[in-house]
Amino acid sequence: MKRLLIACIFFAPSLFADGNKQAIVGSKHDLGVSGRGAVKSAASDSCVFCHAPHNTLGGVTPLWDHELSSQTYTTYTSSTYGSGTQTPATGSAKLCLSCHDGTVAVGLTVAQGSITTSGTMATPDILGTDLSSGHPVSMTPVDDGQLVSSLFSTPPSTKDAGVKLAAGKVECTTCHDPHVPNNDSVVPMFLSRSNANGTLCLACHDPARAQPNALNGWTNGSHATATNSVAPVVGVGAYGEVAANACSSCHGAHKNSAGARNLKGAEEADCTPCHSGRNVVPALLNVTAEFSKTYRHPTMTVSGAHDPAESLPVNNARHAECPDCHNPHASSSQSGTAVPPVIQSALAGVSGYDGVSPQKPATREYQVCFKCHADSANKPQNTTYSTYGRTASRYPHGLMPAGLPISPPLPPDQYNVRLQFTSSIGHNILGNRIVTTSNVTLRPFMLNVDGSNDTSRPLSASSQLYCIDCHNNDQARLSKGTGPNGPHGSLFPHLLQLNLFQEPVGGGAGNSIAGHSLCSKCHNLTNLRNIAPHSPHMRFGCGTCHDPHGVIGGTVGSNRAMINFDTAIVSKSRAYLGYFDVGGGPGQRGCYLTCHGHNHGPSTY
Repeated sequence: MKRLLIACIFFAPSLFADGNKQAIVGSKHDLGVSGRGAVKSAASDSCVFCHAPHNTLGGVTPLWDHELSSQTYTTYTSSTYGSGTQTPATGSAKLCLSCHDGTVAVGLTVAQGSITTSGTMATPDILGTDLSSGHPVSMTPVDDGQLVSSLFSTPPSTKDAGVKLAAGKVECTTCHDPHVPNNDSVVPMFLSRSNANGTLCLACHDPARAQPNALNGWTNGSHATATNSVAPVVGVGAYGEVAANACSSCHGAHKNSAGARNLKGAEEADCTPCHSGRNVVPALLNVTAEFSKTYRHPTMTVSGAHDPAESLPVNNARHAECPDCHNPHASSSQSGTAVPPVIQSALAGVSGYDGVSPQKPATREYQVCFKCHADSANKPQNTTYSTYGRTASRYPHGLMPAGLPISPPLPPDQYNVRLQFTSSIGHNILGNRIVTTSNVTLRPFMLNVDGSNDTSRPLSASSQLYCIDCHNNDQARLSKGTGPNGPHGSLFPHLLQLNLFQEPVGGGAGNSIAGHSLCSKCHNLTNLRNIAPHSPHMRFGCGTCHDPHGVIGGTVGSNRAMINFDTAIVSKSRAYLGYFDVGGGPGQRGCYLTCHGHNHGPSTY
């Protein structure tokens, strides 16, 4: 009988195999005298805290001996998670939580009763009963277009033989081998395999599946390719380089401070450890500092508003969080100058809105901007918008004199840049056209911020533009500056890349082109100064007469060259306000307005 008993013990399931026992001896899961963890006991057998050959919990395999928790768990949920509420019940997650939820005494067994231990588990190892901020467990995957297709085969499997489902479910043992601490030699956390370069994560999450998969583009994105070194103390991974840290740069498997989507930091706090010019070598450009400039997107002041599943365009709880403009899975640094209509690398894979429907992903830069600046509700000027600079008050098209063509009525949404750009009178952002009578003032090439020619951006009357050609960091790197690209923040109102003097604040701009630097980026204002009616008006702001986005419903006769007056400066002359061109020579064009106390009734030229 004694021999039979010994045989039963040594030929029990693999958890008693010599290889497993040798691996666990001396690890943190060894709670006996040889263990290296904080919790210890006088037991000489490393296995007895979880397993026993007899008197184990009935129906629980493999020969489980530790008392289970009776707690109810709050499980993971988010707007992008489709597998439903699945709580730990009978799988390995339930067994692991008998110690790791912190509600059952470590060492409380069925066969031996309570084994006396000393020390306590480290705080990060106590997961509690709220599992909503960690990766879901006891989960049967549901195909959302972002997971490996083999998860839905019969039988289901991951794409990595070392990462296994348990009865078709993702359990703790899918990612962890509780008996072997060093499958990943860099992160000795009982992982089932190394997670360098996100290999463990990519066993289930598949960037190769087609759009609208938010992971699509990962292979060429900066977070998968950058070789910058990262200090482990930052908390974004321990593998030394950005590419090696991969998913673990931003995501953690357990107890994340940001909750949904397993982010280590809430929204922008997940980005700032690296994108603040610190912690990464070579250092990244300091995007975070841009949000402390006078004029900036409200990224650091609005939190908890972005949801990747939110409807577009954005209406309620308007916001501009990092992932509104950047998809961290696909985004990469722009090398060389992007030329419209090609979307910039930094915006790769992010969603957009084209004026009709959501675009996932956006294929044009303006679609990203249109998510908030087109058909969104709650756009009209209010007191909080003053932080971006004074917004001109436009009276679209004016009222023409009796007997002349009557301009369209005031549009219902004059802050809708989509309506402005779809006008036949406007800058060519959409790739439609720009109406002009002459391109005599256009430079041969767009200027960089240092005044040099950007030879990759030749100019003509039909040149298509980016939004960031005007709205950009005042020191954008790809425009020969020293700062990061993009409209994160600027020294100039409305996040303009260069100065654009705006009346009536600050008095006149004099006759200096410096006050009109933004327009001078494309237009030779020295030539323009000699062309009527600009010659007497260069001391005033360009925006006093010109509507830079475009004139909603404008006409060539009434709004040539985007003329649409700022009514904070310009008022009616007699019964009408505006500009009329009868198509003749000098003396055939007239302005009907009162400006700075001078009545043009009309002035012709």
